[in-house]
Amino acid sequence: MQSITFIILMVLAAAVVVGMALYLISSMHKPSAVRRLHKMVEEERKAYGEEPEPLTQAGQMLKERLKPLAKFSAPKEPWDVSPLRRELMAAGYRSESAGLVYLGLKTALTFAFPSVFLLLSALFRWNLDSKQMALIVIVFSALGYMLPNFFLSFLASRRRQELYENFPDALDLMRICVEAGLALDVAIARVGEEMRIRSKALSDEFRLVMLEQRAGSTRTMALTNLAMRVGIQDVESLVATLIQAEKFGTSISDSLRVHSENLRLGRRLKAEEQAAKIPTKILLPLILCIFPLLFILILSPAIANIKHAMKGEESPTEVQTSP
Repeated sequence: MQSITFIILMVLAAAVVVGMALYLISSMHKPSAVRRLHKMVEEERKAYGEEPEPLTQAGQMLKERLKPLAKFSAPKEPWDVSPLRRELMAAGYRSESAGLVYLGLKTALTFAFPSVFLLLSALFRWNLDSKQMALIVIVFSALGYMLPNFFLSFLASRRRQELYENFPDALDLMRICVEAGLALDVAIARVGEEMRIRSKALSDEFRLVMLEQRAGSTRTMALTNLAMRVGIQDVESLVATLIQAEKFGTSISDSLRVHSENLRLGRRLKAEEQAAKIPTKILLPLILCIFPLLFILILSPAIANIKHAMKGEESPTEVQTSP
């Protein structure tokens, strides 16, 4: 029983360590505003037609090694309509090799975690029977298979949060550009350039809209793809507003103004809702952490007096107050 408890604690510790390592790696690779300023020229060169830099030898070797393993975790549905492709696009990975590397890494971790456990059990000579060994191997395999999903969901949610926080500023800039006389396509391109320092993710999304239109897609299709890639309700409502304005011939500046006001109102109501939930959320920590200490401080002198009174002794409070 003690060995099973030790193995479970070891599994949990390994999961925590791997999660912290992945979080530190992702936070280290998140570019700051200063680094973005220095890379603006290179990013613009890659964005507008020039070929990207080729993969390094290590990256190419890793891709070739993981490509056969990707077949074991490949989804059944076609890749173009796969939810995994949408999740990778939401996380910012749009290249064809991103799916292969992800699926190959998923398969590799599924076999790597149990292999490491079996190697450690052989080195340290853990006394485990066949049932315990099989259970632990299954747990490690499931952990290796699900860990890339959790990490991808974390990256996608962090990118969506960045888009959510910077979208109101981009909408205000777009409304100002349209009211100044610019066309909607030019306004989207200008906002994408201005938002590159503040939010690279939002700038890339606007840039993809312009590239799709240059490739021959209609504005409606490009905006619909934007809503599908981002997956944020505010962007979806903006896309629906712009499509309706173009379809019925209404003023785009008026539509953007109304949508901006509704967006501000919705965020203010959401903030008020979150503020109203604070008393309910703080109730449980208050009961579990603060009330027991108050009860101890208030009742401990009374309990001590009752204890001494039952023994026929003089209470400590009476001794302190007696002359």
